[in-house]
Amino acid sequence: MDREDLISREFLARGYKVTKQRRAILSVLDKSEHPLTAEDIYLRIRAENNVSSLATVYRNLKTLVDTGYVVKAGLFEDKVRYRLQNDPHTHNLICLGCKKVIPLSTCPLNCLGETLGEKEGFTVTGHRMELYGYCFECEHKGDQINRK
Repeated sequence: MDREDLISREFLARGYKVTKQRRAILSVLDKSEHPLTAEDIYLRIRAENNVSSLATVYRNLKTLVDTGYVVKAGLFEDKVRYRLQNDPHTHNLICLGCKKVIPLSTCPLNCLGETLGEKEGFTVTGHRMELYGYCFECEHKGDQINRK
């Protein structure tokens, strides 16, 4: 059973419909090696002859993000990109050149969250961290020239 089927089963168990459009979005994100914009997702769905509108893609992405199956992976060129949530607690390095997402192997924020929570009288229930820069390959290819 692939990730898309697992997510679909969990989605049904939580009382959500698994529509053709949601399956198409999950399929596109599952096949992608890097985060995609809503427009990228829409174009890939259309290329596979699945009829959908851009508005439908945005509506379904909102639901998939709200349920935690898809995450917003930051801004690139002023556009939000989306990816499947692999693990509920991940932190990533995101390459601005090739858009590759590199998960961190450990959480650098656990102690910080607890300390700040205690100091500020705040209960931290979750966090997410993304660091932007250039992977080894892009740094050496010269993609960093496009930095702003």
